[in-house]
Amino acid sequence: MNLTIDRRVFLSGIAKAAATAVLPNLLCLNAQAQGSRRSDHYATGETAAVTSTSREATEAALWALREGGNAADAYMAAALTQTVVEPGLTSIGGAFGLQFFNATTGEIRGAAGGLGPAKSESYDFDRLSPITQTGRAMPVPGFLAGFHTAHEQFGQLPWEKLFEPAIAHANRGAVILPLIIEAAKRRGARHPEGKALWIKGGRFLKPGEKLIQTDLGQILETVAADGPAAFYEGEFAQHYVDRAKADGGKITMKDMARWRKLSRIKEGKPEGNYRGYQVKAAGLITYALHLNEALDLRSTGPAHESPETVYRQIRIMEEVFLSTKKYSKKTHEKYVSPEYARKRAQFVLCSPMRKVSLDAIFNTCFLVVRDSKGNCAWGTHSINAPTAFGAGILVDGVYAAYVISRNHAHGSGGIAPGISTGYALIKDGRPRLIIGSPGFGFVHGPYQYGTGIVEWDLSPVAAMNLPRFGLPGQDGKAVFETHYHDSVFDMLDRRDVAYRRSKPSPSTGLVGALVYDEDGKLHVVQDGRRAGWARAF
Repeated sequence: MNLTIDRRVFLSGIAKAAATAVLPNLLCLNAQAQGSRRSDHYATGETAAVTSTSREATEAALWALREGGNAADAYMAAALTQTVVEPGLTSIGGAFGLQFFNATTGEIRGAAGGLGPAKSESYDFDRLSPITQTGRAMPVPGFLAGFHTAHEQFGQLPWEKLFEPAIAHANRGAVILPLIIEAAKRRGARHPEGKALWIKGGRFLKPGEKLIQTDLGQILETVAADGPAAFYEGEFAQHYVDRAKADGGKITMKDMARWRKLSRIKEGKPEGNYRGYQVKAAGLITYALHLNEALDLRSTGPAHESPETVYRQIRIMEEVFLSTKKYSKKTHEKYVSPEYARKRAQFVLCSPMRKVSLDAIFNTCFLVVRDSKGNCAWGTHSINAPTAFGAGILVDGVYAAYVISRNHAHGSGGIAPGISTGYALIKDGRPRLIIGSPGFGFVHGPYQYGTGIVEWDLSPVAAMNLPRFGLPGQDGKAVFETHYHDSVFDMLDRRDVAYRRSKPSPSTGLVGALVYDEDGKLHVVQDGRRAGWARAF
């Protein structure tokens, strides 16, 4: 397989970006050290577009489109590639998700593969327990189960073809981002198998050097040839079970063989009415956007220079995270109603501030793809553990997830009810804006980016460059990026908001976005707070 995409495809996006926007330095503040250039982060086109946090993943998506695949095929080829080139953040030993907009039918459906339990395990431990760092916490991986369902429901290319880019990168080697190498030093090489992968000639892999993963390549080749049953019911599954049992784990081959039960199709129409858009998102994300309108953020002005806007955004995020405790199927209709947001708005704004915390999984990868027919695919996939590389347990080249609770082991995804890693805004029956983020800012980042686009009519680049705030850390202080106007920090001090200043970083989100504007032009942007590659043609 030729992994080199025609340079004309790439140069088209770069040239158009240069002609239509002057990219501020902020957009690539941290990205250059991770290997991407300013021109890699924004592209415009009229036919198709891709954005991801990996050059190889973006190339794989474009390759799949050139091979005759649709947006779902491109997403899947890119996601598999990310399991190789962004190890520790995602893994076929983790979980999978994809949303697909069918341009012919106008429907949006999703496919997911969550983690599965060992039937005999009680999971009577939490995320702080040392048990999570052992084989007892190893679940049945859901990635390939969900991937298989996505291919059956949405894909066009042959199953085995989707694996070609990932296999090539595993066997030939891929340059790994410096931040992932640092994470591997902490957790990816805790055990002998990890040390053998990352340490050669007595020293750890250095930035710029290629990581060769032939064991993972062999697993991918087997699954490409023989399907997911080869992963869940064959030699790999036995090795996986044996590794778990070595630490007292109770997972069995029968547990692994129930992999088909881990995948599900997600139905559901867009809801709500936010500034004329319908919203395809988890219920509390829709609620946040309705609160934007109810509190009229449009009138208070862009966040970087308006203390009042920032304060209202803080209170909206506070309300969203606290509402996760009350959100359920029974309360869903209430939370997606614009009327409820209007009724609740003054309480959200004027009540005493409340303490916010969130227990969630933060190691993920986000992708968004649009093909030439207007089909779109987006979502996240993940190692589905609170720490990169999970507990550092490596089986035949595959890093295992670990579970933090009984609910997590039964496929909750490790995310609080009602929130999600991305959303789409729909107008005239098609997605006009698709936004998502992996990592610690997976709610704050997409929310603040979309607010910039819709409320203040900012360009896709200008919205990405707005300063952001994030979740409170263990010290109870929320992160606020330093390029807010001084008046914002004066407001935070005056209102006794606990915060700390920080340079722009992934902690406030690693947003990827696709914008389809009123003139029929596609814009794709990948956050410069880390490496990114956006391409369009």
